[in-house]
Amino acid sequence: MTTEPTAGADAIDRASAAFWQPAELDTQVLGAEPLTAAESFAIADLTDDEWDAFARALHE
Repeated sequence: MTTEPTAGADAIDRASAAFWQPAELDTQVLGAEPLTAAESFAIADLTDDEWDAFARALHE
C-alpha cells in the first residue's frame, strides 16, 4: 500500500478549525455592548403563547 503526501493546512483548514473550536467566552464577547434603553428582545407579532415559549427556551 502506498500513501501519497498530503498538503499542510491552508487558510480554509485553519478557518474551519477556528470555527469548530471557538475561543473562550471572554474572547468571543470581547467588544460586545449591552442593549441600550431603546433596544429590547421583543419580537414583533408574537402571540402571548409564542412569547412564553420563547422566554422558556431562553431559560433552558
